[in-house]
Amino acid sequence: PSQLRGATCGKMLMSKAALGLLLAAGSASAFAPGPSMGLPRPIASLRSVSQPSQVALSMTVSEDAAAHRRDFLRLAVAGGAALAASGSANAEVAFDTERYGDKELKVALINQVKQQFRALYEKKPELIIPLFKLAMADALTYDPKTGKGGLDASTLRADLDPSMAYLAPAIEEVEKVRKDLARTTEISCSDIVAFAGSVAFEATGAPRVKTQLGRMDGKKPQPPSGMLSWDPKKPTAEGIKKAVMGSGLTAQDAVLLAGTVGQLRNAGNAMAVTLANKVVCNPDEDDDCQSNEEGYYGIYSPVTIVSETTKQFGKNRGASAVNSNTGFDSARIAGLAGNAKFGNGFLVAVAKGEDKSELGKALMSDDELKKWVMEYGKPGTGNSNKFAKEAVNTYLKMVELGRANAR
Repeated sequence: PSQLRGATCGKMLMSKAALGLLLAAGSASAFAPGPSMGLPRPIASLRSVSQPSQVALSMTVSEDAAAHRRDFLRLAVAGGAALAASGSANAEVAFDTERYGDKELKVALINQVKQQFRALYEKKPELIIPLFKLAMADALTYDPKTGKGGLDASTLRADLDPSMAYLAPAIEEVEKVRKDLARTTEISCSDIVAFAGSVAFEATGAPRVKTQLGRMDGKKPQPPSGMLSWDPKKPTAEGIKKAVMGSGLTAQDAVLLAGTVGQLRNAGNAMAVTLANKVVCNPDEDDDCQSNEEGYYGIYSPVTIVSETTKQFGKNRGASAVNSNTGFDSARIAGLAGNAKFGNGFLVAVAKGEDKSELGKALMSDDELKKWVMEYGKPGTGNSNKFAKEAVNTYLKMVELGRANAR
């Protein structure tokens, strides 16, 4: 594993030994400062963090001693049960699904993160693949034999292997997004990376990706990423299978992820062509053109173009139109990709022998992978929708590798 450089985000989890002491105490009063400290006796309230081998408890001060004593006793019992049940489980990715507050606060944060990446992909579609592969690289550190690894932002802290230097621009963008969001809220780098990948789907026309919030950034070196085996310029069937199946996924998952990479490449290229030939609209002459964009776009300014068909994708309507997470804004951005919007088009071309890319050649060179290429590479809207849905499911499964209750 690479040596870690100084992390820029994330919080230390309570150690397992410290947790044992907490659970052994058996009473919330055990955590109140003693009289000798000359302080009032606030009581600690605790909430659990899903982990298979430990339950991390985060402490916040409260004045309501009686209520929080009851909360502590209830959670201590639950925590002890979880520890007993986990046995020898050794997964590494910690989740605290309550760390961002109530549902309203979570929705607001999700909208902010997604809008950052929607605006970025619209402005710089060449970053779609690096950011999607960054999520893959971090998640595919998971080693099912040891239970170590998983998406915890370790790739952002480790010195990149030269073969993965193409991820450097993606890491820079994640840090930019983190710094911008840090001005008003708190979010882990690992959650940002997971959403960078999910928005790559949505911004190119895939169904909504229901990515879970609550990842805790890790502090330890993780196993090497399986993506070290996936050559970005000349991938091989062996390398693709090793990258994906080495983390406990299947050959089917490998084709779904490879098909996603191929389709995102095609969509990104088409978007870049559209933007290079964009028509600058005049708000004084065209009601569908706005000079001043509305809503929250973070550090990226959106692109305004005039669509060639009904102007459906010609107007940025700002944050008020994107609260559904996919809504108008993602549809408009995906419109930049034209016929290359997310679907099974890449695999259809591979199955027909029309795609001459190195990735396509690799997929057809292996019988196990070819079987799934032929399955997902059937023409038709229904087959395209099936591929999109299952590709999203595989992505969600991948970014939760190492979690106690992963999908």
